[in-house]
Amino acid sequence: MPILLKRILFLFLCLSTQLYVYGTHNRAGEITYQQIDELTIRATITTYTKSSSEGADRDTVEIFWGDGTSEFVMRTNGNGDRQPNDIKINYYTAEHTYPGRGTYTLAMRDPNRVKDILNIRNSVNIPFFIQTQFTLLNTQFQGVNNSAILLQAPIDFACAGQRFIHNPNAFDIDGDSLSFQLVTPFQERGVVVPDYSPVDQVRPTGDNNIATLDPTTGDFVWDAPQTQGEYNITIKINEYRDGVFINSIIRDMQIFVRACDNRPPEIESIDEICVVAGEEVTFDVIVTDDDEGQRVSLSATGGPFLDINNQAELSPADEYLLSPSVSTFKWQTSCNDIAEEPYRIVFRAVDNFFDTTGLAT
Repeated sequence: MPILLKRILFLFLCLSTQLYVYGTHNRAGEITYQQIDELTIRATITTYTKSSSEGADRDTVEIFWGDGTSEFVMRTNGNGDRQPNDIKINYYTAEHTYPGRGTYTLAMRDPNRVKDILNIRNSVNIPFFIQTQFTLLNTQFQGVNNSAILLQAPIDFACAGQRFIHNPNAFDIDGDSLSFQLVTPFQERGVVVPDYSPVDQVRPTGDNNIATLDPTTGDFVWDAPQTQGEYNITIKINEYRDGVFINSIIRDMQIFVRACDNRPPEIESIDEICVVAGEEVTFDVIVTDDDEGQRVSLSATGGPFLDINNQAELSPADEYLLSPSVSTFKWQTSCNDIAEEPYRIVFRAVDNFFDTTGLAT
C-alpha cells in the first residue's frame, strides 16, 4: 500500500475514533427557569454525563430559547462536579428577554447518549434532547411563572429482582399544581427516540416486571427489574394554575440495575399531617435494614428545606449509621407558609451495599 494512502487511512481511523468518543456521554438532565421580570427569564440546563468520557466533555452547550433564537452558554460550575460511579453534574445558566408574552419552548440537543442503554437500541448514536415549555403570563393579574424544580437527582440504582421506587420530588415555588406522566424520550424537537422500549418491556417481561408512575405523587415504581444494565426513562412534569396548563418539564433520567443479594432499607414515618400556621412540626423518622452489617443514610428534600425564613431541619442526615437509625424532622412554620397545595417531603434512605451508594427507598 502506498505510503500516502496508508497515512490517509490512518488519519481517517483516528478521526473516526475521535468522533465516537466525542459523542458518548449524556446520561440524564432537564431545563428549569426563573422569571426575573415581565419578559425575562434565567434558564438553567442541568446535565448528568459520563465523567470518564473526557473527549465528549462540554464546557459550552447551545440553548434554544423558543423565539427563533439560540445562544451558546458556558458551564457555570467550572469543570463540572464529579460524582461516584462515573457521573458528572454540569450546570449552564443564562438570561434571555422575549419580545412579548406567550408560550415558548426551551430546548437543548447534544450528541450523544451513553452506549449500551438496554431500552434504547444503538443508544450511542442517539442524540440527547431535553425541553421545557412555559408561558409568560400577565404579571399584573396572574403573577410571575417559575418552573418547578426537581429536588431529587435523576440517577438512581436498583437491584435485579428487587422492587425499585424513585420520586423526582418536584416543588413549585409559586404553589402551582403538578402532575406526572411517562413519555417516550426525544432525540430532537417533535421527534421521539426510535426503537425505544419502556423499561418493563425489556425481557423477560411478565407479572414480575411491571413499571408504573403515579400521576399525582410522581412515584415511579418498577416491580421488579429483571436484567442488569443501564436504562433510561423520561418523566414529563405538567404544571397548572387555577386548573389551566401553563408549563411542562421533560426530565430524562437513568437507572442502573445491578446484581446484588440485597434488600432496600425501610422507612417508618407519618404520611400526612395538617399544620396550623405558627406551629412547629416535629416527628421522628426511623430507618431499618434487614441486611446484616449494612449502614443506612437518610436524606430529605422538599419545599420546607427551601424556606428562607423558616428552613426545615433533619438531624442526623446524610450520615451512614447502623440500623435502626432515628432522625428528627423539625419545621417552625409561619403565616408566610400558608399555601393552597400541600408541601411534599421525600425521605430517601439508602444503604451502603455498593460502598458509596446502594439500594434506596
